[in-house]
Amino acid sequence: MKKIISMLCAATLFASVLMGCGGGGKEEASSDAATAENTSGEDASAEEGKSADGIKVGFVVKSLADQYWILVKAGAEAAAEENGVDLTFIAPNAEGDVAKQVENIETLIAAGVDVLCIAPSNDETVLPALENAVKAGIKVIAVDTDSSLEDKVCFIGTGNEAAAKEGALWAGEQVGEGAKAIVLRGRLGDATHDAREAGVVAGLEEKGVEVLEVQAADSTEEKGMSVSENLLQKYDDVDLIITTADSMATGACNAVEAAGKDTLVYGFDGTLPVAEKVEAGEVLGTTAQHPYEMGVLGIETAIKIMNGEEVDAVIDSGQEVVNSENAADFIADLESKVGSAE
Repeated sequence: MKKIISMLCAATLFASVLMGCGGGGKEEASSDAATAENTSGEDASAEEGKSADGIKVGFVVKSLADQYWILVKAGAEAAAEENGVDLTFIAPNAEGDVAKQVENIETLIAAGVDVLCIAPSNDETVLPALENAVKAGIKVIAVDTDSSLEDKVCFIGTGNEAAAKEGALWAGEQVGEGAKAIVLRGRLGDATHDAREAGVVAGLEEKGVEVLEVQAADSTEEKGMSVSENLLQKYDDVDLIITTADSMATGACNAVEAAGKDTLVYGFDGTLPVAEKVEAGEVLGTTAQHPYEMGVLGIETAIKIMNGEEVDAVIDSGQEVVNSENAADFIADLESKVGSAE
């Protein structure tokens, strides 16, 4: 019933993640808790005002410590450069630093951006700052993670619950009815991971897989490993660890290897390092989002809004299950996009 997959979880993930993080010769400004970049193709200290196309876009994500967000950034930069958009991309260093993300939003409001693309780390905490953006006449687009902001223009991203369920159904099929699983999710209060957890649990239960426990591991490799270690000690027979982010899947993989078990690991995001592990047979699979496309769509949608065009309330950037059969093609496509971020 179970497939045994070699557990060779390399400690080079973080180096691979950072591979995609590069300014490409662009000027970057960073502080203790945030990284910002102006990518308009003009010097950041140039004459105040709008770019050639008259559009200033601010883009705030949850952090740049994960390849997923680096790919969002790369897509946004490519679209901004192609269209002459004045883009400022800014993010906290740590995904859990919600206060810094609020500060990032306030910085962009003060800078007078026309459109704000935001992946809120915590909807409730960030909401007042987004309401202030709307009051300042800024158009707000939610990217990757939806916002409860009533006046947002649209949401661009994955249907997280449906995508997570699709992956869980496939993973559940691999381990079979009667198998036992544990679920690692991102930070409590993060709407994205709330939706993914719901989808994962529903998918596993539909396939007759028993969910032993769900625990938050805050979307980090370190916590993914420590939480997995504890749960693997708590439960004698775990067939599957399924996570709501690839970073936690890597940590889980390390924990499985250290414990000498044959527990399978399935992730979510489709980052390059985890996709490579899928191809090598070290990870069962991952539900791949399209973060690069989210970045591109954010800029393209901002342009449409500022040109007075109507846009859909929900713009689905798509997803796919990456497994041993399609990993090679997926990696080739992703490598070209990671290279564009260097």
